[in-house]
Amino acid sequence: MLVVTTPILEGKKILEYKGPVFVQVAEGAGFGRGMAAFARAFAKGRSVSHEEMIIKVRKIAMKEIKAEAKKLGANAIIDLSLDYETMGQDAILMFKGSGTAVVIG
Repeated sequence: MLVVTTPILEGKKILEYKGPVFVQVAEGAGFGRGMAAFARAFAKGRSVSHEEMIIKVRKIAMKEIKAEAKKLGANAIIDLSLDYETMGQDAILMFKGSGTAVVIG
């Protein structure tokens, strides 16, 4: 499935708009053991374990939003927007995204 962050697809024609698709993924277990650990890791430079967790959650989110678009009969997602934030004292990582499911030809 083609996924782009732009609202148009150069060289492709949008045949049908299927509607908006959304995804939310929250991951807490093992993310940071609290904001203090998160701050300590970044004070010393890059934190590979935190980067790996962000990549893992982003991959899950991409898989889920593609599945949502496929359920609608789409073969592409345009105007994809992804964002993440941490929540609470347990440093829960929330990854959220939205886009428009379309059929392209």
